[in-house]
Amino acid sequence: MKTVFLVPQGERGHAAFRVDAHVAAGRALGRDVSALTVPAAPLARFVFFRRLGRADVIVIHRELPSESELRILRRLASRIVYDVADAAWTLPQSRLDGMMARRSVGRSARSFARVCAEADLCLVENMAQAKAAARFQERVSILPTPLDTDVYTPGSALDGDVPGCGPVRVGWMVSGGDRQCLAEIVGGLSGRGGCIQFFIVSDEPYEGPGKDFVFWSRPEPGREVAALQDMEIGLAPYPDDEYSQAGSGLDALRYMACGAVVVASDRGGAVDLVDHGIDGFLVRDTEDWARHVLRLAEDAALRRDMARAARDKVVGKYGLETVSAQLWDALESLR
Repeated sequence: MKTVFLVPQGERGHAAFRVDAHVAAGRALGRDVSALTVPAAPLARFVFFRRLGRADVIVIHRELPSESELRILRRLASRIVYDVADAAWTLPQSRLDGMMARRSVGRSARSFARVCAEADLCLVENMAQAKAAARFQERVSILPTPLDTDVYTPGSALDGDVPGCGPVRVGWMVSGGDRQCLAEIVGGLSGRGGCIQFFIVSDEPYEGPGKDFVFWSRPEPGREVAALQDMEIGLAPYPDDEYSQAGSGLDALRYMACGAVVVASDRGGAVDLVDHGIDGFLVRDTEDWARHVLRLAEDAALRRDMARAARDKVVGKYGLETVSAQLWDALESLR
């Protein structure tokens, strides 16, 4: 079965987990599978789709092809699969200001409906995405984003039964998170002195309340796992908008795999990943952030037990080998 993944130009971040990992795992098993980047420029797209070869299955990752492009794909492939990946039909609330943005969202929503309806199967990451796709497609399957648990491993926090000394390391390394909420969390807990040390990994320096209690660093290639391993608690606050409600749980998943207990907004992919009070905490009210973080900071045994439960869950349910098997089963069921 020849399988080709199509990935939009500039979207390699999420595709590294939902596409590249599956391609590498499939090739290791002798499968005929590849990934191609769809150009953004109109002329380049025109050439790309007319030179695209035949395949048994074409998996469209997040891309929203036009009607004419979908017709080409239908001629080239026996089956078309749409990997929804995130809220491709809308934008974050912070980017919805202005008539142009609203028109863009309208076009995306129409394209999303068209691609879902034309596909033979929609793959989604969580229930919120499933509900969106099910409006236009009867055949919807939840496929978690996988993680290579041989790469994303815990640091020293899970070694042995004796907790480490010094302040508890609370980290933030998420894509598209709610920075205003983060500032409220840091500001509210900064008066705890030596109890908590914040680590923030982001493109821009943190300049909010309590910045004197924050170690800030830029994301560095090859340092992602090490930065996650330095954290004992991982924060994942997200805005309360439609985009976040259907967002990926990848940020929470990485925390969990690397031994940090996740404290996340009760929305988006984290809802499907985290069992509240067992392997992390889900937050609904603003005051709950401080309550859950302090509870973890003050109880080393709880912190360790929840981190171990989270790590075991990721290895058992979200490891690359497990999820890749689910993917190939889903694709082969279309034959």
